[in-house]
Amino acid sequence: MLEAFVFNEIAIIVRHWFEIGPDDNEHGTRIEIRRLVSHEHRGSDSAPQLIEIDDIIWRADLFDSLSDKPGNFARAHHHVHFDGIEPVNRDWDDRLSADPFGWLEQQLDALPELLSARGAALEDHEAETADVRRHLPAIMSAARRCAAAECTSPQQCAGQTRDTTEIIAMQASLFRSDSPGGPRDPRDQPAAVAQPSRASAPRRP
Repeated sequence: MLEAFVFNEIAIIVRHWFEIGPDDNEHGTRIEIRRLVSHEHRGSDSAPQLIEIDDIIWRADLFDSLSDKPGNFARAHHHVHFDGIEPVNRDWDDRLSADPFGWLEQQLDALPELLSARGAALEDHEAETADVRRHLPAIMSAARRCAAAECTSPQQCAGQTRDTTEIIAMQASLFRSDSPGGPRDPRDQPAAVAQPSRASAPRRP
């Protein structure tokens, strides 16, 4: 499940996310700023209109390492560089790790600066900023509901991210192909397996 806050030119997507890598599993809140695609009006004045959310502008992943107790935020990072729609690398910020939700709220409250740093121009950034700030309490509430600390078991995590089954299968084929019986979804495991700390783990997209 995801929650979408759709404005005039951008949408802010909030969801719980789970992913696996070569040596670790991690999960938590993922929040993205995406662009809306404009479409011509269709039908009558009462007809439903197309809503299309496409290009990525920015992403923050407030992730826990599953090797530690919930709320460790050992893998909290953000993405400011993309090659098209592909994240290039992870950007780390000590302020993000120390206070993830406070940091996130500051980033969204300073939307013009965030967009400028990404080279993302809007037609009316003042109105868009005002809209985001007005709905910031609801956005932050959604972000906190998706935190790793709110996901108390692999099965609960699987229920919150069942739309990503194909993605998890892709990751499993890359990083878990040597497991007995072939790749499997780590969310089906009854308990988390100890994983390396942020310092020793590879920094992956």
